Amino acid sequence: MCGELKAAAETVGFFQVVNHGVSAGLLAEMLESIRRFHESPKEAKAPYYTRDLTKKLQFNSNFDLFQSPAANWRDTLFCRAFLDPPGQGELPVRSRFWN
Repeated sequence: MCGELKAAAETVGFFQVVNHGVSAGLLAEMLESIRRFHESPKEAKAPYYTRDLTKKLQFNSNFDLFQSPAANWRDTLFCRAFLDPPGQGELPVRSRFWN
């Protein structure tokens, strides 16, 4: 299975996971929470802004800013949750999904 995922990522560039058991309602709520976070005022997002790759929760723009030959503006909220998920105090308060 891992070989198939790797091949899809390398040859096609993306893949979709289906039949994972997560309800459509929960997925929709998660996407809505992410939208609310990104639409928050910059002052609300500022505490989460970091380029520190050791942080469980990272919010930044142009994650590849110092490696890419051209800037491609995009805001990214990244949450590392596998093995050691972030605690409640580490997650954005505005995100109802995470509260």
